[in-house]
Amino acid sequence: MRYCQQEFVCGENMRDRKVNEKAGHDWLESQGFQIRAVLDPERFPSDLREAFAGLGIEYTPGVRLVVLAMGGALLWDRIEGRIHTCSDPFDSFSIEAAHRVSKEYWGCDQIELLYPGPLPIPLQRLGQLAGCSYPSPLGLDLHPVYGPWFAYRVAFLIGTELQLTEPGMVGSPCEGCADRPCVAACPASAVAPDHSLDLERCIAHRLVPRSGCTDRCQSRLMCPVGRTWQYSEAQLRYHGDRSRESLMQWAQVSRGPHRSDR
Repeated sequence: MRYCQQEFVCGENMRDRKVNEKAGHDWLESQGFQIRAVLDPERFPSDLREAFAGLGIEYTPGVRLVVLAMGGALLWDRIEGRIHTCSDPFDSFSIEAAHRVSKEYWGCDQIELLYPGPLPIPLQRLGQLAGCSYPSPLGLDLHPVYGPWFAYRVAFLIGTELQLTEPGMVGSPCEGCADRPCVAACPASAVAPDHSLDLERCIAHRLVPRSGCTDRCQSRLMCPVGRTWQYSEAQLRYHGDRSRESLMQWAQVSRGPHRSDR
């Protein structure tokens, strides 16, 4: 794996580094990455260690894994002008931000980008470990503040010993939700209170024209957590259309060659 490895510094240099580290977090906040986690892979629980080993990801002591996520619409506001000129503006902007914060603020000109990329990085599990998100009946995690209106955008390894994220003690937002409006709102009856999302039923309904779920999840819209951070109509359509397009491609591959007698 390629990333810079720095020696631990002390005294005035250490104070300067802490100032720069905070400035980097402040800059990321201004760019729309309101949710950030810094993890030590050496402290991963066994399931994550096994997952990373299975993916062939190696790291050395002192390396940090940084996960950045957007909450609400600020990042969308940053990239909306790119949606017609860039194939994936969220990915390109997030990768640029990861390299820039590492080089300009955190003193590292080489990072190892893990996501976006071809590897199935367990982003939700990493977020849960950091206390950034919690499982929900929707099949996606909830953030304590942003609810379902957030998304992990980039993950990378860096050789700078950044301060680790201390998991909060907020707890799952779903624990205090007795009505579970997300369950009743699902027209496909795919969402269950026990978090056992029927993915096949969900996908099948989304692919039905004019189903009401083609470009947005009705259950997600009904979640009471973080409603003030709900995506705009334009952002909902953007994410929903891209998601449905991917599902249609997946469905075509899964069904195999078309036959006229089917």
